[in-house]
Amino acid sequence: MSEAIPEPAGRLLGGPPAYEPRTRWRAGPALATTVAIVGVGFLAARVLPPYLGLDQDATVTNPAHPQIPESGLWVVAIFQAVAVALTLLASVVPGGSVRDALALRKPAGGWRAYGGAVVAMVALQVVLAGVTYSLIEHDMLADLRPFVGLVTGPHWLLATVVLGIGAPLSEELLFRGFLLGALAKSRLGFWGAALIATLLWTGLHAGYSLVGLAEVFAIGLLLSWLLWRTGSLWVTIFCHGLYNSLVALALRLVDLPA
Repeated sequence: MSEAIPEPAGRLLGGPPAYEPRTRWRAGPALATTVAIVGVGFLAARVLPPYLGLDQDATVTNPAHPQIPESGLWVVAIFQAVAVALTLLASVVPGGSVRDALALRKPAGGWRAYGGAVVAMVALQVVLAGVTYSLIEHDMLADLRPFVGLVTGPHWLLATVVLGIGAPLSEELLFRGFLLGALAKSRLGFWGAALIATLLWTGLHAGYSLVGLAEVFAIGLLLSWLLWRTGSLWVTIFCHGLYNSLVALALRLVDLPA
């Protein structure tokens, strides 16, 4: 009797998950470091603009949530750049490599993993958009309107870079790369770690409606699932960036209802 051939890891559906935490960080210190990185990023976004010739008034609002004047886009970029730099630095402090600490590995499913991830992302977004638009249209439009001026104004290209590149890199590296990996090695396991990382990531979007926060949380869980199945943070960075870029493009091309 021949033995059953095990299914390969890395497939979105079927087979074992491909994710394996290889960071040397422990859960407690990683959580404290994550909070510290966010705090330093906020501080840098408030302190540095005057020295860079930027409008100091742009630092009044939350630099992680771009409900700000167009001149404040550089403030958001400062926050993102500091978060990326500190996350990369923190990931190698105990030794090891950035690639292992942040799961910046090739997806186990190869290029097919990206295609499947995009399909999953689109499917979830169709469901979420349908529910929120049909039941709570006002809240969905209220969350989108602050972005319209950013992506349609004279600095729309900078806004697209901040939303489509800066946000995915800084947020995925810190929350689903650095923090989730350390928490997943504890008794929490992967999904306990994913819940905590996603809750903190959702908190970074304070200012949205409750419906908007629920949507962010659902997307965060999907991105965590994609990481779990493919074993690669590159997949979540790609999907996060694609989602933000498509939203920015849609807001630039389509007028929101009054």
